[in-house]
Amino acid sequence: IKRRQNKYKTQLMFLPTIISITFLFGGLFTDASSEGRKHNFLRNGKLPIPTRDSTHVITVTVEEDHTLLGGFERPKFIEREFTVFDPAHKRKGNAKRPLVLAYHGVMSDSETMRELTQFDREAKDRGWVAAYPQGEWKFSEKMTNWNGAGCCSQGQDDIAFTKDMIDYIVKHFNVDENEVYVTGVSNGGFMVYKLLCEMGDRENGKPWISAASVHSGLLGAWQADFSSCSISTDTSLVHFHGLADPVVNITGKPEGKQELLPFAPVTNAEWKSVNASIDYVAEAMCGSNAITSTSNPTESTTCHQMCDGKVEYCLVEELQHMWSGCSDESLHMYDPNHATNVDATKYFADSFARHSSKKESELVKQ
Repeated sequence: IKRRQNKYKTQLMFLPTIISITFLFGGLFTDASSEGRKHNFLRNGKLPIPTRDSTHVITVTVEEDHTLLGGFERPKFIEREFTVFDPAHKRKGNAKRPLVLAYHGVMSDSETMRELTQFDREAKDRGWVAAYPQGEWKFSEKMTNWNGAGCCSQGQDDIAFTKDMIDYIVKHFNVDENEVYVTGVSNGGFMVYKLLCEMGDRENGKPWISAASVHSGLLGAWQADFSSCSISTDTSLVHFHGLADPVVNITGKPEGKQELLPFAPVTNAEWKSVNASIDYVAEAMCGSNAITSTSNPTESTTCHQMCDGKVEYCLVEELQHMWSGCSDESLHMYDPNHATNVDATKYFADSFARHSSKKESELVKQ
């Protein structure tokens, strides 16, 4: 693992290009908070309890498993990057904290995901750590993406990257390895489905992923028989999808159909419908795809619960390929009911908290 100066530019799907510049020198982090202070990263083997909000951009060297990559030519070791938001707080008895990982969409980046979803807000309010992984962009068409469940692979081993990232954050940011939540939008949502399928359990028998949420992504047929898909019964899933989504339509996509994005991995992919994606997860988790209850958080949003609430999917009227309840005024054209729609970020965070074994009362804000 090394820390380095990094200047990062990507193409973005909806927002103007954002340039994130972070300077990392030796054993020091440069804090990306407003005061830009420096502090020793490790002190007696532990990260000091933060007294102010801080942001860290971290690079890890990932050893990829090329047996999973279909012969794609790339280095065995590759540098990958993620951003960590560490909110100021007091820890009751040095309590370990939950972690939420948020995966961006294709052609986007970690900083855009951070701005779009505002998971920093939930992390600060709840005493969590939030992290935003950066998709691969160095190879093939040089288009940022995740090697998700049916969309939009460049052949990278994102399972190995996710495990290395979690281990790093657990070690250096006082995170509970048994309280790791994942969320993703679009291609990032496809990636979350793949994480549910392939991350499996840790050596302690607990799943790597405690709870998951997906927005505007689907379960793609990246394997004909789903032979590597083994979803833990000890996790949960909430799925949000716009009924007017023209990019990842709720009906799914057959192989070879050209979507709005002219990108070969997308054209060649096959995606299940929303119903088929959710049914697959529910049957894996509890052996049934029966809807056990239905609710309407708003007039335009209908949510169906399965597996006694462990699996839930919400359909939002008139919402296009956009995060429900997004506060960015420039994106409201994609969400005509933005003023009254469910705030997906808070909804997902509430779901994570319900399925958590850690009580938020154990964490006290400063």
